[in-house]
Amino acid sequence: MTGADAAEREGLPSVRIEKGVTYAQRDAGAMKLDLYVPETDRKPPLCVYVHGGGWVMETRENAPDLDRYAAEWSVAFASVSYRLAPIPAGADPEFRPDPDNPTPNGIFPDQILDVKAAIRWLRANAGTYGFDAGDIAVWGASSGGHLASLAATLEDVADLEGETYPTQAVEKQVAPERSGAVQALVAWYPVMDFRNLPDRPDSVESLLLGGPIAENPERARLASPQAHATPDSPPTLLMHGRSDEVVPIGQSRRFYDALTERGVDATLYELDERGHVFDQTSERSAMDGLTNEPRPGQAVLASAHDEEGSTAEVLLDTVPPAGPDAIEQFLRRTIH
Repeated sequence: MTGADAAEREGLPSVRIEKGVTYAQRDAGAMKLDLYVPETDRKPPLCVYVHGGGWVMETRENAPDLDRYAAEWSVAFASVSYRLAPIPAGADPEFRPDPDNPTPNGIFPDQILDVKAAIRWLRANAGTYGFDAGDIAVWGASSGGHLASLAATLEDVADLEGETYPTQAVEKQVAPERSGAVQALVAWYPVMDFRNLPDRPDSVESLLLGGPIAENPERARLASPQAHATPDSPPTLLMHGRSDEVVPIGQSRRFYDALTERGVDATLYELDERGHVFDQTSERSAMDGLTNEPRPGQAVLASAHDEEGSTAEVLLDTVPPAGPDAIEQFLRRTIH
């Protein structure tokens, strides 16, 4: 079906929308994604969006206006579902999911297995849906920012294999011959290191891991994107509110430091007096909150590295305010 009627009136490309496309069949149920593909002269690059919701709630509908940005940026988007962490009887987490949410459940590493499976499936089916999956960006917010960052720092889910997660627990069942690696990361207010979070038995982090962090240190390490950062990690754009009381800004700061210490190009926007979801009610309105006047005050840290004898290409030509301009510019530098 075709969307973006407003975009057509503005002379932008129309966007073909495919909702509820199944990318994996799990024992818990079908895993699906929504596609937004701008109809341009050349195949557009792809950005995979991973929604937030504390790993226990929300759906792939909880996303910025991907129809709009597909048209404005000439980028294809895939908003993916992943298995949500189950809430045991008697648990009292800080977030309460909708009991009618149809998304299947599973304990980590099911979530990252799904995100990586979606990336491989998208590469395998790029020709069918009309986008270029050579270079792929991944973008997520909050718990989705965590999973997007883990997808970026893990080249392959097999990297999780060991005593904690045996081979069968991380088996690639979807398009196993395709690469699940990504070439760029955008993360909003993400969890980057479970080992630097308060240990509460009923926290959503504990529900994700299947037990308290203190009792499962190796699970916590394996689930932490920061633990997997290497010189081969992709260029990264981070945005985080300094007043975030759900995910402290130190999570993004330490990850930024870990990337720059390893020679990875990274940019961190710190937003003054903004909390989680940039003080908005959803990821769709979060983007609007960044563009509405007055814009939040912000500090920007950026690092760029180049090999000897080459010229460094900065990730951002200028320093636009946090929001769509910065993300579009970053994607143009990394996946176009």
